[in-house]
Amino acid sequence: MVNGAQILEALASLESEKSISKEIAIEGIKEGFQKAYERFFDTEAIVKTEINEQTGLINLFQELMVVATDDEIEDDWLEIVLEDALKINKEAKVGDKVYKPIDFDEEFSRVAVGQVRQIFQQKIRATERAMIYEKFIELEGEIVRGKIVGMNDQGTSYILDIDGVHTSLWNQKTINKEEFVVNELVDVLLEEVARENKYSQLVVSRVAPKFLAKLVEKEVSEVAQGIVEVMSVSREPGKRAKIAVLSHDEDVEPIGAIVGVKGSRINNISKELRGEKIDVVKWDDEIIPFIINAMAPVKVISVNEVEGEFDIVVPNQQLSLAIGKGGMAAKLVANLLKRRINIYSLENAITDNMDVLWNGNITEEEVNNPDFINEVNKRKINSQTVKPEYHKNSFRNAQANNEEELMSFQAEVEEEYNQVEELIEETNAVVEENKDLESIQSELESFNDILNDEDEEYFEEDEYEDLYDQE
Repeated sequence: MVNGAQILEALASLESEKSISKEIAIEGIKEGFQKAYERFFDTEAIVKTEINEQTGLINLFQELMVVATDDEIEDDWLEIVLEDALKINKEAKVGDKVYKPIDFDEEFSRVAVGQVRQIFQQKIRATERAMIYEKFIELEGEIVRGKIVGMNDQGTSYILDIDGVHTSLWNQKTINKEEFVVNELVDVLLEEVARENKYSQLVVSRVAPKFLAKLVEKEVSEVAQGIVEVMSVSREPGKRAKIAVLSHDEDVEPIGAIVGVKGSRINNISKELRGEKIDVVKWDDEIIPFIINAMAPVKVISVNEVEGEFDIVVPNQQLSLAIGKGGMAAKLVANLLKRRINIYSLENAITDNMDVLWNGNITEEEVNNPDFINEVNKRKINSQTVKPEYHKNSFRNAQANNEEELMSFQAEVEEEYNQVEELIEETNAVVEENKDLESIQSELESFNDILNDEDEEYFEEDEYEDLYDQE
């Protein structure tokens, strides 16, 4: 039989440990006994459960409708003849409901207890889910800090403890599969707080664009105060990012506010992102000026909207810089704009009979000037720049106002490629002149050295200091 004292003890435990009120627990017991009776006896039966909250005594009753004679009974689990009903309630009459006490034996008690346990588990989970949701819903979209407590058996995610709640930081939500150790504290973006979820109600990420936006807000007081606003973010996690910013105060320069003195603010954010290089550009409500800002340091010859997409024409010498390795630069711009873009060199645009509008930030005379690159090199660097600290082989941060310095950098890259082309021509000439094999090998080694240098450092550490110091 069911032990009343144990019932009361369980109720108290649920209330103190699981924060399930006594009322909810009692409803769970009633529901459990009803389901157990239906399962043990008849699914059509109607059962009423009473619990004495003082003694823990449980009484179970079968609800029956009173009919006049046996001939009128259609279901003896639901109906009772008047003669028998009077034995239960002396005042019963036809049409009334009477409640017949149910005597449950040991077997039924086991079924009932098992059913109650199952319902309690469901209610405990539901209550815990509701508590987690209420606790974290206001933090959705914010940065929270968790502690690494382990990894799942498959090695596909870290187990993160966030204020007593466990969630999974999946490998694909980490920056370049970064590694953590147990007890390490990690900042993550709380992407979603679900009311119910098979795995975890908390969905976290370190690769979401909003993670960068929130890091900027955390680091830059002007953003936290609403003076400067991050309008758009585009990321290739761990590699490069672009953020567009707008100042709501004409006395506050938005890019400078984000970058900080000598790049102090942007470098702190970059370190948290495992060295991710962050380009800061100025937001513009007008799409063409915004595209021009987003493309920096690349000069824009023409922007033309065609069927909802934007055809962007750039100088021939800057096409590779505009597209980037593996298309990264173009992808970052497209995601920042939230528009589809197509990038063409001027030569390709003319060949394809495209409309070249010359509505960008460089004139036809400048593009056609054979000394275009050299002239850019001679210009005075007068924009804010960021000194990379994470790795000396890093590219420079491209910002809306630093195109002149980065154009100089691009010129040096172009010079490297020119050297490659010259070496190719020289090597071909060597072959034609039937020079000896040793001489040919020497030329090829020089060629390979320059190719390998493409992914190595372009400048020594002290040269970086000079390039990135502010005036």
